[in-house]
Amino acid sequence: MAADLLDTLVRANLAAAAAILMVLLLRRPVRRMFDARAAYALWLTVPLAMAASLSPRPEAVAMLEPLTLTADAVAKAAPLPPVPGLIGSVLVAAWLGGALFAGGMLVRRQARFMAALGRLTPVGGGVLRAENPAVGPAVIGALRPWIVTPADFETRFNADERALILSHEAVHLARGDGLANALAAAAQCVCWFNPLVHLAARRLRIDQELACDAAVLARHPQQRRRYAGALLKAQLDAPMLPVGCHWPASGDHPLKERIAMLKTPLPAPSRRIAGLAAAVLASLTAAGAAWAIQPSPAPARVTAAPVWISRPDGANIASVYPAAAAAQKLTGKVLMACHVEGDGRLSGCKVLRETPIEAGFGEAVLKVAHRFQMAATDRDGQPTAGTDVRIPIRFVVPE
Repeated sequence: MAADLLDTLVRANLAAAAAILMVLLLRRPVRRMFDARAAYALWLTVPLAMAASLSPRPEAVAMLEPLTLTADAVAKAAPLPPVPGLIGSVLVAAWLGGALFAGGMLVRRQARFMAALGRLTPVGGGVLRAENPAVGPAVIGALRPWIVTPADFETRFNADERALILSHEAVHLARGDGLANALAAAAQCVCWFNPLVHLAARRLRIDQELACDAAVLARHPQQRRRYAGALLKAQLDAPMLPVGCHWPASGDHPLKERIAMLKTPLPAPSRRIAGLAAAVLASLTAAGAAWAIQPSPAPARVTAAPVWISRPDGANIASVYPAAAAAQKLTGKVLMACHVEGDGRLSGCKVLRETPIEAGFGEAVLKVAHRFQMAATDRDGQPTAGTDVRIPIRFVVPE
């Protein structure tokens, strides 16, 4: 279990790292060539690549019936070493502790932001008014998000600026940006050890705000100056908001970059559509590459039942049984992949998975692989020569 979990984490993080590096390289050129909305769409690459890296890839390989190989009496080894597989368990415990700590920090930051809002008063239209003038505008929540405006919203902003701000927050709601940020926060907890994931979460929020700005300007192309003024007035210090969308200029949302984008002419609709199409194509291409290079797990069902002419006997197994495992009466499981030659013998064998890890069972099964030989046809009458097979093997010491 620990080995499988570590394997999943490694594969998902490798795929995420490659996708993040690709997005970091493309986001600015895509923004210049198309617009900020296309650059924001590029971030779909990361979850798609992670999901694809964990999706099984079908392969024409037969999973044979599980075999149990029992060793003859083996000598006890002394002194006993630590239980094999302990390293994997320690790594899983360290990962889980880090994930819980990271999650606790994000929950604490969310609570600080909510506390800073003070009492919230509904003002209609899905908008809440905060008691604190120093916090907001913002969207809070993920599944049922709300727009929150500061206490002095009516006095600090004129009517046009208020309309532009509410339009900006409405874009966040329509696109589900609160949920996107919640998923990014969850990824930071699960992948707390991966610095690229934390960098991606920050850059995602920058592109998210720029994409919202572009959407607002597309609806109000004559309001650039007023919108810039609203941005300047809205920059107030406030705690970080992990689950939601916030306006502060410090940290995640550089004000200079947002103001500079307001000076950029909006692209034609056809160019904007081309940019979104290019972003989707890049995401699908990266996901396809992640799926193609990931290792193929064994099929879940038994697909062949060979007739064994010969197999390793108890003495053979005793000669290769890891001494430390034998001393502890430790059983092992190995998944071995081989090619069946014309005479039924196995060749090109390799270990796909072994449990416990670092116990030596994988190396042991390879030492006796040459002793396996199957009949020309299996019990279903299907030929076995020239096929690729996977053999689940269980090592057992006698009681």
